[in-house]
Amino acid sequence: MASDPQNRPWILLADPDPQTAETLAQCIQSWNYGLEVIHDGIQSFKRLLASDAPAIAILNHDLPSMGGLEIIAEVKRRSRPHSPWLMLMGNAPDEETITLATVAGVDDFVLKPVSETDLLVRLRTAERVQQLYREMQEQTHALHFRATHDPLTGLFNRESTMRQLFQETDRTQRMRTPLCLMLLDLDDFSRINQRYGYSTGDAVLKELAQRLRRYMRSYDVLGRCGNDDFLIGLPGCVADDAVALGQRIQQSVLAKPCHIHRDVIPVTVSIGIASSRGRLPLVVLREAEEALTQARLAGKNTVRFYDPA
Repeated sequence: MASDPQNRPWILLADPDPQTAETLAQCIQSWNYGLEVIHDGIQSFKRLLASDAPAIAILNHDLPSMGGLEIIAEVKRRSRPHSPWLMLMGNAPDEETITLATVAGVDDFVLKPVSETDLLVRLRTAERVQQLYREMQEQTHALHFRATHDPLTGLFNRESTMRQLFQETDRTQRMRTPLCLMLLDLDDFSRINQRYGYSTGDAVLKELAQRLRRYMRSYDVLGRCGNDDFLIGLPGCVADDAVALGQRIQQSVLAKPCHIHRDVIPVTVSIGIASSRGRLPLVVLREAEEALTQARLAGKNTVRFYDPA
């Protein structure tokens, strides 16, 4: 049964001899691999540095303008999350060539004259290694995401949010630019849980997170820092801008109730805001919490800016 070529990695074949390249290309394509053929070393090198570079490369040792061994050494030297599987094709290597290839980072050798069976085995091995690496990368990314993000809303969790705010505070101190922290609290969220159930309460939090994400600028910091509390860092915002933004959130983001299953749930938030002025985020956060308390005492669905008086 033939394999689906769409699920196979693409291969770059770099060989200066058109006839040899054509013979190998017929074999590789018969095995349902996607293939690119290049006859020049510099062009091959540039192709392997591209963001959509083929996953596997077979590079002749004696390419014009830039040899296969030099290409492999330069590609491996570049800082990339993952480079293609690089195979050096040539005559049986001597001890010096093997040493140079090991230092350069050659992943495998293809000996001339090329045996179809041997080449197929090596391509299958390269394919399995690349697949295992992709799976490992996906697992690593998933673990990192779970460690830094809130599992319910997909926003930054409290620790990651504070880490981002420390970075923004450093930038504020260096560049003397404004920064405000905004703390949002869902009004009467416990009643939503009691009346509609916790699954509905979770759905409301997810919906609010999605609305806030769409409303925020790309460089704003947005995270969930409590059960029904959201913390936002607003670089470049002075007090008046932050208060105006808080009011727009109340009027625009929450203008429509949340439609959860068959329930229509109106949602309001109380908002507390404090100005950073380059101070520690934990200090500014306490002031935002105090402003939030004043907003709740004022009747909820209210914006308050921290005033020491």
